[in-house]
Formats: sequence, C-alpha cells, structure tokens
Amino acid sequence: MSGLPVWIGIDDTDSYYGGCTTWVAAKLALRFKDRLLDFPYLVRLNPEIPWKTRGNGALALKFSSLTDKEVEEVATFVMSVARGDGKTSPSLLISWGDVRQDRFAIKAIRDVITRRELERALEKIAPTSRYFLKKPGKSRGLIGCIAAASHQWSDATYELIGYRDDQSYERPEFREDVLWMDSLTAPITFANFDREAGKPLIYPHGPDPVLFGIRGEDVRVLKAGMMMLRNSCSFWMVFKTNQGTDEHVVAIRSFEQAYPYTTVSIEAHVASNPTTISGGHVVIDLIDKDGNHGQAVFYRQTGNLNRVVRRLVRGDLVRIWGGVRPETQRKVINGQGLTLVAPKNTYEEVPSCPFCHRKMKEVNAGRYICDTCGVQAVGKARLQLKRDILPNRIYQPSASAFKHLMKPAGRRAILTPQEVRSILS
Repeated sequence: MSGLPVWIGIDDTDSYYGGCTTWVAAKLALRFKDRLLDFPYLVRLNPEIPWKTRGNGALALKFSSLTDKEVEEVATFVMSVARGDGKTSPSLLISWGDVRQDRFAIKAIRDVITRRELERALEKIAPTSRYFLKKPGKSRGLIGCIAAASHQWSDATYELIGYRDDQSYERPEFREDVLWMDSLTAPITFANFDREAGKPLIYPHGPDPVLFGIRGEDVRVLKAGMMMLRNSCSFWMVFKTNQGTDEHVVAIRSFEQAYPYTTVSIEAHVASNPTTISGGHVVIDLIDKDGNHGQAVFYRQTGNLNRVVRRLVRGDLVRIWGGVRPETQRKVINGQGLTLVAPKNTYEEVPSCPFCHRKMKEVNAGRYICDTCGVQAVGKARLQLKRDILPNRIYQPSASAFKHLMKPAGRRAILTPQEVRSILS
C-alpha cells in the first residue's frame, strides 16, 4: 500500500492517574513532521457518554507515507506509553487511503455507538487497516480512532497545547499573564480566563504532561498568546479541533426525541415559575409544541446561567440545550444554554378601583365591583410585566463551567483554507 496517505487514529491512552493522548499524537507529529499533511486532529466525542475517561477526545494524524518499519515503530511507541490502568481501552488504528466512515464519526459525537456498529465499521475498513489494543478484547477505544480519522470539518477551532517533562498535579500558574493575554487576544481566543471567579482556565489540574492549552480561531494569535506567558514548555503542538463548535448538539422538536446520553436543543414553553432546590440548583417545567412535558435543571455551578434561569416566568417561550439524563419517568435535560425566544410581557390580575385603589370583588364570571365606590369592571386587568432578561440573546454558563464542545456566543471563524495551507507549508 505504498504511495497512499496513512491515517493514524489514537484513543484512550490516558487514565485518571496520568498520561495524555494529545501528548502521544504530538510526539508522532514531531517524529514524522516532514510528512504531516494537516494539523493533528483533536476530536471531542459525545460528552454525555458515562464511560469516558476524561475529556473524551480522540486523536488522528494524516501522513503522506510511512514505511512498514515506521508503522511498527508507531505501534510500539503508542502501546508502550498507553496507560492500561482503570477502565481505559487504549487503541491504535493505522489505515491506508481514506477511512471515510462519516456517519459513524458524527454519531460518535452525538450519540452512543453500539458494539455491532463498531464491528461493522471495522469490517468496512479491514482491507486497508490494522489496529492494536493495549488490553486484548477491550476495543472501545477504536470508536474514537475511527471517528477522529473520519471526521469531516464543517467548522473547526484550534488549540495550542504546551507540554512539560513531569506529570505532577502542580503547575506554575501565572494569573496576571493569562488575564493580559485574554485581554489582548479575545474573542479570537476563548476560554482563557474566568473573570467572574478571577482564575485562569488554560491550566489543567490532573497528573499529566500538559502545561497549558490556549484555544481559538487563528493559529497565529495562539502563538502570540503563548509568547505572553511566563510558562516555559518543553515543546508545543497546534491541534485542529471541533471544540467550541456545538457539533454535539441535535435540534429536536419533541421531548419524545430526547434520548439518554445525547445533547439536544428544544423549543418549549415554561409551564411553571422556576423552582430553586437544595444546593442552589434551578428546575423549570417545560411543555413542547406537541404538548409533551419535560424538565430542565440548571446547576448552581453554571453560575451566570443559573441566575438567568431564575428570571423566567410561566408562559415564556424558550430554547434550551443540554444533556439528556438517563431517567425513565420524565425527560430531564441538564441545561447548558438558554435563549428567550418570546417573553411573556403581560399578566392579568383582579382590577383595582380607579378612585380608592382597592381590589374589586368578583360578583359573577368576569365582572368585578368596588364595594366602596360602586365602580364596575369587566374582565381582569392586563398589566405590563417588567423583565430583566433579553429576548434572542444566548445565555451560557460562566466560563469555569464551559465544556469543550460548547460554542461561545459570537464565535466566528478566522482562518481560510488557503491560510491554513500557508501556515503548514
């Protein structure tokens, strides 16, 4: 199969106790950088999958060619550094030509892949592919390998990751540097700093080789942002990623289409005023356009979003999005975002007397009278409702509660395909 481009798919080589799959991919990208055809891909899969390791990211690299000896070198390296502890399923896929499992790839981002679906995908690519497993029989990581290598880019952002030599929990964090960098580069970069909490977001906190990660639209700006930090990394790599794209969100019409372990977006009416429960979490009852009932929960940790939801009232038409909980009694969505589509701006109440301003008394259906002044009125009074939530605005969690795939409001693409090629060349 010489002369064909080679795809390398890697997934689940890290664990809760250490390791990092992006580090593995970065090392391979540097080793064969003269034949690298695109940025390494960092594809975030379905964030609602309960058996994910950490960020549920899979990696893929495309090379113009690799010799048989180099293929064996890749396999030996990946399997030797992969972490086998815990529930991980370290996997490596090497494929010649085009993998092209488009439907499989998008389902891995939005839904649950069954074992049979994985087996069918492996059968399709078997003639031009080889795969390796750290744990015999544990092949779940191959889902990410195939999905990352097959991913089609309708939208993309980039992440510059700096690496260190040790894998301890502690990292030097320069709060002022990150705030300065964010002030100069946002919104081309995003998810750098939580101004509400006053803390930087580019530093992970696990036992892994990642020192920092800067996310954004333009590789040139990411490089400039790195130069503003006092952190000294041993090496760095830019990844092309679906982070910040909302690619995992599926628009649905009815709560009947809200399946567990998916992320959905639905338009519905607020059926009752929000309720605050123990822990500061807010619950709202919803009715969709087909009359189906559901609920949305906005956790205290979502910060700004949690506070905004408290200002909704019964009758508001909203669009909410979030992960569907695996509950059978009622469809419940863990809210990740909100837009007020059509606010309720008026409300009705028993009319007041225009002379003495006392509430009138209902004498029969729809007719009211003031016992003091004798003034009569027909129907309830319609009054203007004062609202402090703006319609058609996207309300999102505070920066610290942002997840990888969530699309920041106002995000826009900067790089053209021609610019990407010029950066790579």
